[in-house]
Amino acid sequence: MKWKIPESNIKGVSVIICCYNSASRLPQTLAHLNEQVVPEDFFWEIILVNNASTDNTVECTRAIWQENKPVNATCRIVDEFTRGQMYARKRGAREANYECLIFCDDDNLLDKNYVYLSWQVMLKDKMIGAAGGQNVPVTDSAAYPDWFEEYKDKYAIGIPAEESGDVTHRGFVLGAGLITRRALFLQVFDDRYPSLLNGRNGEKLTTGDDFEYCKRLLLWGFTLYYDKDLKLKHFIPAERLTIDYRDRLMDGIREATKVLSVYDRALFLHNKNKHKNRWRILIMTPIRILFARIGLSKRDLTTERQVLFYLSPFARKQDEVTYSIKKFLNNK
Repeated sequence: MKWKIPESNIKGVSVIICCYNSASRLPQTLAHLNEQVVPEDFFWEIILVNNASTDNTVECTRAIWQENKPVNATCRIVDEFTRGQMYARKRGAREANYECLIFCDDDNLLDKNYVYLSWQVMLKDKMIGAAGGQNVPVTDSAAYPDWFEEYKDKYAIGIPAEESGDVTHRGFVLGAGLITRRALFLQVFDDRYPSLLNGRNGEKLTTGDDFEYCKRLLLWGFTLYYDKDLKLKHFIPAERLTIDYRDRLMDGIREATKVLSVYDRALFLHNKNKHKNRWRILIMTPIRILFARIGLSKRDLTTERQVLFYLSPFARKQDEVTYSIKKFLNNK
């Protein structure tokens, strides 16, 4: 996959906040954005995507912005009527004026240097597809439940490494506070290969859309980066620290894992064969399949069939997930 940073790479950052009934959470989120520290010649924007809210999310946002606006920033609200975090993120990306994007959830409290540092991080290497930092929890609950330590990573909490650097080996960066490139994000989720995981929609705790994005970036040869100076607090209200909510969250994660595991398998096979001669593999693999089938080879029959499927130029349709990943991988 060849990649060229668009010529319209204007100095600046677009912060995209996707909201569904977020009025109770937004004051803290916007207050932290209002405290961002940027140079005098650095301009940025906040795009709030109203994802079919039924509360006073829009009115709350307008009232806050009438009182305070961040330094050097413009602020606007756009609507996305199809529920689902990925639909909202795509709307925000299409509306963005800057190439560097930050996806700030409505419960993310960004450190005062987050916006400017994000832009600096993405300048390090044009092959950085996505980046993130340290996500630590805060809550209005009197205490975290005993089980929280075991499950905290499922709440988009964590410190990926001791030092800043490439974290491609982890296979993901957290969606809370995720930094990426506008043109790349829109290309990865082009209409030819729509997302298989569209995120929470206000009713179901479906998840994994951010991990799917990272898997797709890796399939196209991009890297993932962690910067220890990128810090945010992830606000977890008391109602999300119940066993019922935790179990619903885990159900959503298990469903997403069914799709993400197919991505992981495709990524493993892609990395294993990407430096080999494609046509030699295409010629040899049917022979290997035959030998494995009749017991003359110890090669895994399923693996060999998958290799042939992903490399073959012919559109042999399997299940929807596998077929969609093949289309994406081959940029069809």
